Formats: sequence, C-alpha cells, structure tokens
Amino acid sequence: MAPLPGMSDLQMSVEMLGLEANSSHVLGHLVKVNNPIGRVSLALPPGGCGTREKTSVTAQKHHPKCRLAINAGYFNVTDGACIGNLVSDGVVIQTVPLAQSNVNFGIRDGKFVIGYFTPEELQGFEQVVSGVTWLVRDGKSYVQQGWREANTTVQTSGDKYATNLASRTAVGVDKDGRLIILQIDGSIAVGHLKRGLNMFQLADLLIENGAVHAINLDGGGSSAMARDGVLINYPSDMRPPSCDASGKHQCERPVSTVLCVHELPEIVEQAVGQPSNQNAMLAGVAFLTFATGCISAFGLLVLFPNLMPGRKGMARQISGESAASSTAA
Repeated sequence: MAPLPGMSDLQMSVEMLGLEANSSHVLGHLVKVNNPIGRVSLALPPGGCGTREKTSVTAQKHHPKCRLAINAGYFNVTDGACIGNLVSDGVVIQTVPLAQSNVNFGIRDGKFVIGYFTPEELQGFEQVVSGVTWLVRDGKSYVQQGWREANTTVQTSGDKYATNLASRTAVGVDKDGRLIILQIDGSIAVGHLKRGLNMFQLADLLIENGAVHAINLDGGGSSAMARDGVLINYPSDMRPPSCDASGKHQCERPVSTVLCVHELPEIVEQAVGQPSNQNAMLAGVAFLTFATGCISAFGLLVLFPNLMPGRKGMARQISGESAASSTAA
C-alpha cells in the first residue's frame, strides 16, 4: 500500500531559539513534526543498555538514519545502565514496577501516550522511554504536581533538580498531534555563570509553543540535538569520558538512549531499490478499543482506569496525526 499523497516526506521544522532568561542569554532549539506517525523511534547504541554513545553518532548508525535526534532516557553514569521503562521498535528492553516508575512518553497503535504504566501495559507498545517530571498536562503547567509524583532518586541533582538552571530536553505533543521537541542549552557552572532554564520555565515555554502534554527527559550534560547526524547545540558536559580532565572544554556526552525522528522505513527501502515488506502508516485518526476506560469521540484521549489521580496521575493518549481537539472524557 502506497503512502497517501503529500505524506511521503517528513514534515519537520527546526527553529533556533534565543531567549533572555534569568539575566542571561539562553540558546535552544524548537522542533515540530507535523506527520510523526511511523517516523519516531527510540534508538540504543549498538551494544544496547549498559553501553553509551553520543547522540550524533547513534543518529548516524540508526536505520533509517535520524533526520533529527535528541538524547532521551536517564542512565547510570557509572555503568551506563538504562533507567526506567524502555521499549524500542516493539521490543520491551526493561520495565520497572509502577510504584518505582516515572512518567513515560510512548507510542502504541499509532498514537502517542504520556503517563504512568504497569509492566503489563507496556506489552504492545512500539516505543517507550521514561523521563522525570510530567511538565505539561492538559495545556497547563504540571511541574509542581509532576515533581511530587516523580521518582526523583533516578537523577543525581537532588531536590533542586526542578528549580536549578540547566540544559534541558523535553518532548510532547500539541492539540493536533504534532510532535514537539524542545532542547535548551545551559551550563553546569555555579553562581552568575550558571545558565539555562528550570522546569517551570521549560513548561511555560512548551505551553507558549502549543504543547498540551510534555515530559522532561534527561538534561544537564546529557542534553544534545543532532540534525542529519551533526550536533547542532552546545553541550555542557565538561568531564571524562566526554572531555579530557582539564575542565576547560564542553563536549557531547555519550548517552544510553536517543529519540530519533526519521523518514518512513518503507520509503527509505524503496529509495535504495529494496522491496518494502511493511504497509505504509497512513495519516488520520485511528480508534482504539480497551475493555475498560474512556475514549473520546476522535480517539484522542484515553484514560487507563488503573491509573487514578493522586497515585500516579492519568495516562493521556493522543493521536499522532491531525484531529480536532482533546476533550476531557
């Protein structure tokens, strides 16, 4: 089956940002993908979890090559082990109990899903990565409650992680199902040399650019963005193995997972003269059916009944293609 006319090519915009925040000039990048379904994958280094590679290098090695790549999940800085739930191209790499989990960004049945999932619910997902802190929920800042819900022990910056100025990476969706990626450059310096955004500012910036749901991914020295395999931001890591031990340089940090935006796999195969063995993923709104739960008229909003407010929030499932608007069920 051939792709719909006009939907064969990746429709993506990449905007460089220059912001005045906290008495300093902050740089970053805003990415919007109009047709993300079938074009977003979670990529691991060739050695899998427990190994690390630079975002720009993983972007080059992924098939199809990443047109845009950002660092994604958290990892153990000592041994490189992945932290949190992780599903890549339909393969469940690892799960964590719900009580120990953090908010996730995932794709299931051609729809984006943001929320907290049990290990059993991860079966059937195409892609999942865990962040720390649900930033934007229903178009409003959710940082304060999201921080209370988060398992903050997986990061190393302590209780000030949400309020520190730092490099940031975030991913979300707007009301029309477009993928939104926000990457902010910062510094791990102290005092007047410290720059970047805190999570509250990050959430506000996401909302200003249309995000209705978004989560915080790994940041700080891990924050990186590559376009066509070329690093386009200014990383803030200054320590080995990223840099030498002099502390005079800032370098790209090897990470454990990368969120990759790419062309449709079957389009790439046809371009190189190989037969496609996959059906094209079509634009439009698909309906999901669950034994229990609530689905809006357009299949935009799904509430998993076992994830109730006050425990771990509610999972929000949003179409990855255009539709009207998300309405509370």
